[in-house]
Amino acid sequence: MDPVCSGDNWDRGDAPDPNAPQGPYPISGEQVYIQDPSNYCINLPNPDDQYLIDNYWSKGVNPSFVDAEGHVRSFCVGALAPGALPMPAGAVTGAHVLTNQDLNGKTYHQITGSLNCDVLKMSCVGENSGQYDSVPYRNCGKEPYSGVFEEMNPGFNDYVEIGGDFMFCMRTCVAGRIDGDPCSAKGDTLGCEVLTGGTMDASEGFTLNGVPFEVSANNVRREFPRDAATDLVAERMMETDLATETVEQVEAMFAIGSWTPAASTASVSAAQFTVMQMPASNLVSNAFQKVVLGVFYFGTLLCLL
Repeated sequence: MDPVCSGDNWDRGDAPDPNAPQGPYPISGEQVYIQDPSNYCINLPNPDDQYLIDNYWSKGVNPSFVDAEGHVRSFCVGALAPGALPMPAGAVTGAHVLTNQDLNGKTYHQITGSLNCDVLKMSCVGENSGQYDSVPYRNCGKEPYSGVFEEMNPGFNDYVEIGGDFMFCMRTCVAGRIDGDPCSAKGDTLGCEVLTGGTMDASEGFTLNGVPFEVSANNVRREFPRDAATDLVAERMMETDLATETVEQVEAMFAIGSWTPAASTASVSAAQFTVMQMPASNLVSNAFQKVVLGVFYFGTLLCLL
C-alpha cells in the first residue's frame, strides 16, 4: 500500500512523479471516448503490461479490474484511439450509450454494458470491481496520464470508468471530478449504480439514447498475428491497383471477412495483437518487390520455354 495515499490523505504535495511517462498527455494507449455503440474506447487490463504478465497471466490467473489499476490499455470498438487495441470480437455483449446528458449544468456522455470476461482474459467474478480515471498523480490517481481522446469527444477533459461482476460503466465529461460533477471520482467503491445515477444497464444488446441500435459486422474486428501483418497487407495490395486502397481499408476488409488472403498469411489468432500500422511507403515497397519478383520468375519461365 502507498504510505502517502491511504486513509484520508489524498494529496502527495508538490513532489513530481519519478516514474512519469514522457508526454504529451493523455498518453497514447490510455485514451477513451464515447460516441455510439459502434464507436467507443474503454480501458481494460493491458495485455502487454509486464506486471500483469508476471503476477497473473504467467501463473494462470486472470487479473480483475481492480488488479489492473495502474496497468491499463484502451480497447476500442470502431475508430481506434491513439495506441489502442481493437476490442476482441464477442468481448462486449451489451453496450448502452447516452450522449449529451446534463448534470448540474455539465455535459457528459455515458456507456454501460456487459462483458464476456473469458474473451478478455479477465476475472469478473465476485468483489473485484475497480475504477479507472484521470485523477492527477498528486491526488493519488492510478491512471494519472490517461484521459479522453478529445478528437472524438471535443471539449471533454475527464472520464471515470468502473468495472466488475461482468459489467462496466464509463462517463466522459467536461472538466470536473468532485462531488456533484458527472465524472466525480469519489465513488470508486460505490459502483456503477451510483456513478450512473440509477441508469446502469447491463443487459445484452445495444441502444443509443434509449433506441435500439444495430451493430453491424463492419464494427467487429478480428486480429491477425503481428508477424504476418506485412505480408497480409502487401498481398492484398498486389491483387489490386497499389494506389487504390489504404492500410485501414485493407484491415477493414480482413476484419469483416469480405476478403480472405492466402492461408499462409491469414492465420487468425485469439491472442491480443495490435494491427501493425506500417507507413504506406513500406507497404508499397513490400508489394512492389513481390511484383518485381513475379515478373522476374514469369520472364524466366518464358525464356525456358
